Amino acid sequence: MITILFASIALGPGALTCPMTGESITKSFADIDYNGVRYSMCCGGCPDAFKKDPATALKNEKLKDKTVGVSLFDPVSAVRVVEKDAKGGSEDFNGVRYYFQNAEDKTAFDAEPKKFTATPKKELLYCAVMGHPIKDYATAGGYVDVAETRYYVCCPDCLAALKKDPQSIIAKVQDKVKAPLAMDAPKKS
Repeated sequence: MITILFASIALGPGALTCPMTGESITKSFADIDYNGVRYSMCCGGCPDAFKKDPATALKNEKLKDKTVGVSLFDPVSAVRVVEKDAKGGSEDFNGVRYYFQNAEDKTAFDAEPKKFTATPKKELLYCAVMGHPIKDYATAGGYVDVAETRYYVCCPDCLAALKKDPQSIIAKVQDKVKAPLAMDAPKKS
């Protein structure tokens, strides 16, 4: 029993699944970011097909009970987080692996995961606080959900400002809001 426990800790979270084929990913051919989540593709035929209609691809029955993506953000604090900085560990829920900044966020998530995983139908990859575009999900510092829209910001300071007074800040950028777009993840340097 103890050996099994140590083995599961050493291996970490389970393998990801390609959202197009339903096959386990041993090495990602390409990564696509969509709606603040990174999806790994198993082969050259998958990225373009996924980018064409990611919402439909993610509804495929063969993905049921499989983890197909990794959130780029702690769903509780809405701050950008990477696995190595996730002091609160991780949790797989509804096909997405979430990492947490701290144990308190993980506890809050475990109590009400659906509250923290609802994804708005529209988004804005543009820092409304500073007034400039955000290149991609991976460079966003966090987000705030207001009504049916997710507003990304460039940094923690802007996140705090947007959380404090969202209505007056977002009022001037409503014309930039659009549906989420699937995009190539930035290349690792």
